[in-house]
Amino acid sequence: MKTSVARRYARALIEIASETGEVGAYGKEVRTVYAAFESAPELYKTLMNPMFPVEDRLGLTEKVSASLKLSKPVERFLGILVKTRGLRLLADIAEAYSRLEDDISGKIRVTVLSPVDMDAAALDEIKKKISAATGKEAAVSCSKDASLIGGMVVKVGNTILDGSLKTQIERMKEKILEGAI
Repeated sequence: MKTSVARRYARALIEIASETGEVGAYGKEVRTVYAAFESAPELYKTLMNPMFPVEDRLGLTEKVSASLKLSKPVERFLGILVKTRGLRLLADIAEAYSRLEDDISGKIRVTVLSPVDMDAAALDEIKKKISAATGKEAAVSCSKDASLIGGMVVKVGNTILDGSLKTQIERMKEKILEGAI
């Protein structure tokens, strides 16, 4: 439920951004606001606190917008989030906006988990294959996870391709316990 509401907020903002040609700039601003609230949780709590009048919270929102140099549409969007208590969804809104931004630009985010650091050539090969398979430009990021033992896990959008040795061992263990092997 909460992610669907966040997607609606993100979709509304990206439609406005598309009209003005500022899709990337608005996305950056939303992520900047989120980062500011992450680094100043008291500010976030104040804006969420219904004990303070809405006018005071909106005034604080204007000051935050000015200090972060936000565009007027993003400032108004932030005001709407404060009025509707949608500010609690800001992390989900930022994530949904990024996904919509990727869809518009024809990109797909790919995360590779590997038990060892991967070299650039291997990541390039993964990027080429995923780009060819999806027809979109792949933006690949890599993380190290020693618990995988071997192999790798590739996350493409909402799809997880798990070729790790850890998962294969777990599957064999399950089959042995079931008596299948």
